[in-house]
Amino acid sequence: MTMHAESRSNFCRLISENQTLPKLIQIIQQSSEYRLKAIVALEFYARDHWKEVISYSQVIIDISTSINSETEKRCIAKLLEKISEFQHLNSDFILSKHTLEKIASVSFGFLLDGSKTATKVFAMQSLFYVGFKIDWIHPELKAYLMQKSINSSAGFKSRSTKILKKLR
Repeated sequence: MTMHAESRSNFCRLISENQTLPKLIQIIQQSSEYRLKAIVALEFYARDHWKEVISYSQVIIDISTSINSETEKRCIAKLLEKISEFQHLNSDFILSKHTLEKIASVSFGFLLDGSKTATKVFAMQSLFYVGFKIDWIHPELKAYLMQKSINSSAGFKSRSTKILKKLR
């Protein structure tokens, strides 16, 4: 698999046809030379196979604390956004307070550690959703976005403006 869309699409088709999602998750849990590509593949696979991927949400959340590269951060931030949105919209999908706090910690970390804009955008959206379950998040997120959006990129400003409007 390469990082090109066609290659990722073919790889995802193979995962689906051969039912190898559990093996992909195992690769992600290990620190190996294939981990980066496995995380990228999982994020791409989740777009069309969310019902399968959501059952691995705890694994995704657990590994979110041990990633290094910016590409891994972006993919994991996107998956955390999807997980937090899913729990926000589906009352039958319940994450523990500890798990939600882990998502919040990782997401705030992405905002504060100098990650690139795409990662930050997904992180702030995760925090928006998790903030409906944990009281202190929305005020902290609002304060951060109001402070940082002034001197940030267009993408950051756009998403922060949308979130700030919803928080008012």
